[in-house]
Amino acid sequence: MFAPLSKKLADLGYGVFRFDFRGHGESGGRSVEMTIEGELADLEAAVREVKRKGFKKIGLLGASFGGGTATIFAALKRKELQFLCLWYPVLNYDHTFINPYLPWLKNQMARMRRDLEEKGWTTIPNDGKPFRIGKKLFDEMNWYFPYKELAKIRLPVVIIHGDNDSYVPYKDSLEYIKNKPGEAKLITIKGADHGFGGENEKLYKEEAINKTVLTFRRYL
Repeated sequence: MFAPLSKKLADLGYGVFRFDFRGHGESGGRSVEMTIEGELADLEAAVREVKRKGFKKIGLLGASFGGGTATIFAALKRKELQFLCLWYPVLNYDHTFINPYLPWLKNQMARMRRDLEEKGWTTIPNDGKPFRIGKKLFDEMNWYFPYKELAKIRLPVVIIHGDNDSYVPYKDSLEYIKNKPGEAKLITIKGADHGFGGENEKLYKEEAINKTVLTFRRYL
């Protein structure tokens, strides 16, 4: 989804900087070494590079786990940004990973805790494939609270989330956006699962992309 969104924004004259966090996609590193601290450092480096290229107004988009990281970053570096947009964000690590509300991990927690204790790493399903993560990341989830950081952000925030998300609780977005001071909006993609998948995936994704473009046009 990021590629078609980037093209639409570029066609409208926006500069777009898109990257994979360390241990993901085309970036170096191993997923087992992924940490929130490392992702925050990656985001800081990305914003620094965008500013070095001469861009003064910056909007930040983060998705899923990266949405939680983007929220923490926006609270720490709010003077660097004009607004924050989040797709199906993980705002409460406890609800999604530590004591998960939804079945995708709830039924695997005994195995995962045993793995972390015995091996120092475990796996979670990711697009049907096992994704290896380390104990340090799980430890960090007890130290960082994106939903608390969201309540500190004065920037405009727009969350776009499917109300049928089976990975990240939609009700977290519904609840926590209410505590955000200043301008805040939740856009619901009705029927969409995580990643805006589901029965009408093409339509869900088109709607989410179009709403995101409108968000950028409003605030940048």
